[in-house]
Amino acid sequence: MNVPKISICVVTYNQVNYIRKCLESLLNQKVDCDFELIVGDDCSSDGTRDVLFAMEKEYPGKLKLVMHTTNQGPIGNYFSVHNLAQGEFVCHLDGDDYALPGKLQAQIDFMRQHPDCRIVWHRMVILNEQGQTAVGMPVCPLDQLLGKNKFYLADLAVLYGTTGCHSGSMYRRSAKKMSAYPFPTIDYYITMTFVSDGGYAAYINEPYGVYRFFKQDKTLTRQKGGMYVGLAQLDLIPQLLKTHPEIRRQLAAQTLFELFTRCYLRYPLKWRFLKLFLSCRALPRLSDLRNIWKVFNASRYQNLAAAFKAGYQGKI
Repeated sequence: MNVPKISICVVTYNQVNYIRKCLESLLNQKVDCDFELIVGDDCSSDGTRDVLFAMEKEYPGKLKLVMHTTNQGPIGNYFSVHNLAQGEFVCHLDGDDYALPGKLQAQIDFMRQHPDCRIVWHRMVILNEQGQTAVGMPVCPLDQLLGKNKFYLADLAVLYGTTGCHSGSMYRRSAKKMSAYPFPTIDYYITMTFVSDGGYAAYINEPYGVYRFFKQDKTLTRQKGGMYVGLAQLDLIPQLLKTHPEIRRQLAAQTLFELFTRCYLRYPLKWRFLKLFLSCRALPRLSDLRNIWKVFNASRYQNLAAAFKAGYQGKI
């Protein structure tokens, strides 16, 4: 049996209206090597499973379904799929996003040409509820903002929130270090582990995927999202301080900026982030704070709104 060069891992939960588009966008990819497509469903109850079983019959031998009988949560579902990947290179997509033509070839070409790159993202076309489109994730390419396209562990420690869209990622399976995690976490933490012992992350500026963006108008909803992400940061940063004390100043910069952001947006957990900043026992570099501000400012909603107004000119 031939081992595929690329593994594509898709996670889904109650995405009946989107999952077919996601999977067909991957099955129709043209690439110069074999790939496998693994789909993990986390006990969907809206008909998503019916779509998956139907597609399994329509595309015999093309889909590997992981149909959970008990709810695993997003992280459990993620690992259940990625732990089955056999390919040298592994892609991830959420079931409500989809790929554009050329995605796999562009990413595998980049990884072949840059052997020290552990993970690469492409930018995404963002599609909102009104049908407007814009190129983002990030809105302004990082190499234009920061003058580089190699991001090592210390860089990622500073630039939390600039890691690309999860559905636009490809990583080397040899860099994978986590097969499980007992608490809720965020893809940023998983990304950090890829470069924790060397290598770097990078970006492809062209968009090769579509991300469905649903604006969260309610303050309570935004605060709940801020709570989830904040708790994950409060969990992972102390661990990074223990395992990688050499990046204390970079983590202090991230933590201080997170504290300022939460004060400005009136998000919860401000005092816990103040305590975490003090526990870093380091002063952030001004250059790191400037870089965070550049990326934060470029990613603010008004810039995305302007991009929506201009629109994406390509086909989606």
